[in-house]
Amino acid sequence: MDALKKSKGPYKKRLNKKKSSSKRLSKKKSAKKALSLNETMKESSSKEGLLKDKTLGEKIIIVISIFVLTIFPFIVIITSLAVIIYNGVSEKKAETEHRIEKRESNEDLYGEYLYLDKINENTYRVVSEGENPKKRLEWDDEFCGYYDDMSDGYVWYDVKRKKWKYWFNGISTDYKDYGWMVYEPEGWKIQKDQVDWIELSEKYDRSKLWYIEQEE
Repeated sequence: MDALKKSKGPYKKRLNKKKSSSKRLSKKKSAKKALSLNETMKESSSKEGLLKDKTLGEKIIIVISIFVLTIFPFIVIITSLAVIIYNGVSEKKAETEHRIEKRESNEDLYGEYLYLDKINENTYRVVSEGENPKKRLEWDDEFCGYYDDMSDGYVWYDVKRKKWKYWFNGISTDYKDYGWMVYEPEGWKIQKDQVDWIELSEKYDRSKLWYIEQEE
């Protein structure tokens, strides 16, 4: 029995040491939590104190400063992205407008109506209203050309190049932004792109095509 009591003695000591160390560790953790809580409370109170003892003007300046440092950068980023997108769209629009040939109004030259007299099957010449014209075409401001409902097409006079140009729906529309046509001694040509004019393909029906006799 004495031997058993002696053997239990060191075990109890070790057990007591473990309990005491656990208590110390628990106290340290509690102390750290309390310290952290105190620091948080101090930080919060310091922020509150930042505005507490300030005048209205100083408070406004502080609030504006916080806004500039936090929210303003996001506004700058969003604005910059918007400007980049807008510039991209504007450049694309400008490029498209550059490709499309500008048409000047012919109303100063021929008036609201263009009167045409027939020379032969597909050829006409410009005449006045009193000369018994075979065609009377009305100026279309939106399309900037004289419209002919018989052929579903437009015609306008390019003063710069001194050429009559034609747009026939069903043919010209295949060339999207381009497609204006001219009639030359060798036949019909159509605008393929900004500088390229090609012979009109034989696949198109020419039965409704007509042109104005070119003045020399």
